[in-house]
Amino acid sequence: MTEYMKKMDNPSDSPELRAGKRLKYLLTKKKPLIREDDLLAGTTTTKIKGVVIYPQFMAQALWPELETLSSRKKNPYRISQDEIDTLNFDVFPYWMDRTVQEVCRRDYNNPASLRMMERLVFFLCSKVHVISHTVPDYEVVVKEGLTSIKKKVEEKESQTDFYEAIKMVLEGVITYANKLSKEAESLAEKETDLVRKEELMAINRACQRVPQEAPATFQEALQAIWICHIALHQENNNIALSLGRLDQILYPFYQKEIKEGTLTPIKAVELVGCFFLKLADHVPMVPETGEELFGGSGSNQAITLGGVNPNEEDAVNDLTYIMLKATELLKVRDPNVNARYYPGINPKEYLRRLCEVNITTKATPCFHNDKEVIKTLLAQDYSLSDARDYSIVGCVEPVMGGKTFGHTGAIMLNLTAVLDMALFSGRHRLTEEEQLGPKTPSVSYISTFAEFLSAFKEQLAFLIDQSVELNNILGKTHLKVHPLPLLSAFTENTIKKGKDVLEGGAVYNSSGVAIIGISEVVDSLCAIKEFVFDKKETTFSELITAIEKNWEGQEKLRLKITNSGTKYGTANQEAKKMADYLIDFLHTEYQKRENYRGGRYTVGYWSMTTHAGWGVLTGAMPSGRRNKEVLPSGITPVSGQAPELTEVLRFMAELDKTKMANSHTLNLKYTPMKDPDQMIDNLSASISAYMQMGGLQVQFNLIDRATLIEARDYPERYPNFLVRVSGYTAYFADLNPYMKEEIITRAEYDLKTGKEVE
Repeated sequence: MTEYMKKMDNPSDSPELRAGKRLKYLLTKKKPLIREDDLLAGTTTTKIKGVVIYPQFMAQALWPELETLSSRKKNPYRISQDEIDTLNFDVFPYWMDRTVQEVCRRDYNNPASLRMMERLVFFLCSKVHVISHTVPDYEVVVKEGLTSIKKKVEEKESQTDFYEAIKMVLEGVITYANKLSKEAESLAEKETDLVRKEELMAINRACQRVPQEAPATFQEALQAIWICHIALHQENNNIALSLGRLDQILYPFYQKEIKEGTLTPIKAVELVGCFFLKLADHVPMVPETGEELFGGSGSNQAITLGGVNPNEEDAVNDLTYIMLKATELLKVRDPNVNARYYPGINPKEYLRRLCEVNITTKATPCFHNDKEVIKTLLAQDYSLSDARDYSIVGCVEPVMGGKTFGHTGAIMLNLTAVLDMALFSGRHRLTEEEQLGPKTPSVSYISTFAEFLSAFKEQLAFLIDQSVELNNILGKTHLKVHPLPLLSAFTENTIKKGKDVLEGGAVYNSSGVAIIGISEVVDSLCAIKEFVFDKKETTFSELITAIEKNWEGQEKLRLKITNSGTKYGTANQEAKKMADYLIDFLHTEYQKRENYRGGRYTVGYWSMTTHAGWGVLTGAMPSGRRNKEVLPSGITPVSGQAPELTEVLRFMAELDKTKMANSHTLNLKYTPMKDPDQMIDNLSASISAYMQMGGLQVQFNLIDRATLIEARDYPERYPNFLVRVSGYTAYFADLNPYMKEEIITRAEYDLKTGKEVE
């Protein structure tokens, strides 16, 4: 890409043409690789498992550590001296002032919102690094093929640069597929093993046909999607570009071949398994500091299984079970498998099978309640058929695949930073005396809880404004620097409108926000109300002194607060009202702000690993939390503060899900039982009851604390040990120490008794 930009790019071309020509050049030059034993051709990088470099985004974050990448303690990257030299002298210098972040800084005069984000502790706007949180329209790829899409573009009366760019990139994908076909043919000619020779010839035939034309077989359909997925990852960062409802999209091919006798279920499991392993051939680029604070995640390519169809009929089919079998056999972190379940419509046998796979893998898939998710999407003006046909993006975020451009991970907001600013009059303890937020009253002059809540809301509204402003200007910069013609080609309505997805070309144009630390903040607000204003057991100033000293000398007060029953995730109505109040405020404030594409902001409560990183950057809190303790994950209660499982499930089920259109992660840990049948019975009953109550989403670690401690202390005994973090699975050994500790200390419940295990 750098070579093209230096030698062939024409700056006088429109951004669309520049993007189209650049991507076509990349795809034309991309090396066609077919690895030993591959049943599907093509690779994301030249490595068996590679790190993709996107210099137009944040690849330069690796620059200071190129020489130490191979030796860093956490998740080292093998890199050759030639590669170091290429990046050091050719690639990174060219892009220094041309990244989305730096162009935005220059165009908008280094805005305060950008400088606030760069402090790391307040919020993150991911458009400096990634915009690919979406589900492309892979159904059109397997139903029609790329030639059909190209023809639709050519039939448009006005042949704009946007349409020209789409034609170019589609031609680039077809050229890459043809190169793969020739490579397979060449390998087949040299192959002496007759079985492998036939496999290579099958790959050759598939790549001659797809994705240019509609596939004829199950293998060709998988190959078509994989080639397009590779191509999209040349254009879009490899984080949360998701695959949608593959058991629905691919089922007609599976069903046809099973009937004809040209495919067996065992062969289908093998092909799906190969596809899953192809998806795992790349990881996101993460610098060392990022690994320390937020590391361990894969590319979070979500696949969605089960649920209902647009007519609200059971959509679970034989291919659903094939994909669950591949998940169970491989136990890989990518793809991120998400299971939809509609109580009363999907069969109970399906729920039991989901539980069985969860018990085997210990962490996947996660569960979504169709009935409630559909309600949340209807509240965002989705059509009924589209709401019923939703797919999951990245961690847990629901969208209509191929119709929504939602960038569901656009903003991550640290709610504990808002509380810090309210406690210290618009300053954060890490920024010392710098006045970043509005100057709200000192706690010494606050006489009622309502006054403090007003200060909290003022700081929160300020950070919401800052995060929205930055997301919007980064979005406009992205369109200027890096339009997305290929993703636009795989998104419905863009060709009709003649608009890139970054201009609002999709049917649905939302932006997603993830709120981190809600349970910690609810517990802290409840503690302030109860102990400062209601019971008057301490003054506000004394409470501030206590948290500034990390509770030193105030252990009696700290224990009183932590042992109070006014806690998020319990039956306490005061805590429930506080949670409802915050969720309503966040939803209302974000929804009334428009994004740069004319859409709305949707709020969710999932944290990836940011709750670990931000916990390290967070001081002691009024809840009794000590300095640098890991924050609770997603929407989950603070560990140790909600000891009754039934109360936790009811608390979550009663929250207003229509105000969580970007979903949430409820992360629970259950002690495994010796009898696997009893474990399936209890787990499925628990999930069913939660969903009948109205629960939106839930996911599990089915691992006891002792096993996790052993895996931490003796990692060599637990290679590729899979755990559920917050919306995705990760290999336990890849996580930073803070994240490991959070999963170890995360509340563990006994399914027999419904009590938290001490």
